[in-house]
Amino acid sequence: MIRAAKIQDIPEILHVLQESIRSCVQDHQRVESKIQAWLENKTHSHLLLWMHYNDSWIYSINQQTVGFIMVSDTGKILLNYTLPEMQHQGIGSALLNSAISHLKLKGLQQITLDSTQTAMSFYQKHGFQIRAYATPEQHTIPMIKYI
Repeated sequence: MIRAAKIQDIPEILHVLQESIRSCVQDHQRVESKIQAWLENKTHSHLLLWMHYNDSWIYSINQQTVGFIMVSDTGKILLNYTLPEMQHQGIGSALLNSAISHLKLKGLQQITLDSTQTAMSFYQKHGFQIRAYATPEQHTIPMIKYI
């Protein structure tokens, strides 16, 4: 079930973010310093602030949060994570489609995001195109979808 994320969901959302980030081996090659750098701003206080200024939803199964997505008012997907053991079951797709529907209702004509290497094929499968290739200093790939 997809519903709007609430402040009370933050501990479970953080768990989803942390587990999913740890599973993005293509991006961090299991180098703990890279993982910690990625997780550095994934804290209760940061998430609380981000949720205040952006739209976010969770996907829950049996009252457990297994997926999370956050989008800005300008149509940028800021966070989109699913527990590793729940991936490839349509959860990420359902969250993404829900966010796209929400952004269409706001009258936006495009959605942008910065993808990880791990998630790039997922986004391409959903019609996103690479805007620019990442430079060696960048760790993400800018992508866009016109809606």
